Amino acid sequence: MEENWVDSIANEIDEQIERYISVRDYRFYQIEKLKKIAKHLDKEKQCLDCKYAKKELESIVLSLDRLINKSGVNKSEYEKRVEKLLEHLKSKHQVFQAYHFTYTYSAVFTLLGAVIGLLLSYSLFYRFHPTIFFLSAGVGMFIGNILGSRKDSDCFRNGKQI
Repeated sequence: MEENWVDSIANEIDEQIERYISVRDYRFYQIEKLKKIAKHLDKEKQCLDCKYAKKELESIVLSLDRLINKSGVNKSEYEKRVEKLLEHLKSKHQVFQAYHFTYTYSAVFTLLGAVIGLLLSYSLFYRFHPTIFFLSAGVGMFIGNILGSRKDSDCFRNGKQI
């Protein structure tokens, strides 16, 4: 089972989806992401935490019906357990979700642009000038989007993206 662990997990996910999960829940809970997580966990042979995470992922997959289709508490448990796996991959192995850097850099640079816009507005006109404020915030968002998408592209090329 160890050699084909990723394939067996993928097959079990497909069986669970076919039997229990609706298309709406499949998309909303991003169940396809579980297959990608399995691939990344299987790559890391030396990491002891990944070995435990494999068992956790198997447990999640086997109880998808209970976690997704039952109460809201179970759905919350599903999200927390998957987030814990993603956090381990992010912190220990630098594997990030798609568009992570695009969103992060865009937000940070938008705030930075807004601060610069406020400073320019009050230093040049001694009052709030909305054109300068929104222009600099927009430029900041644009720059953040470009830098973030470049970083996301690098992660994708290096196989470090879910």
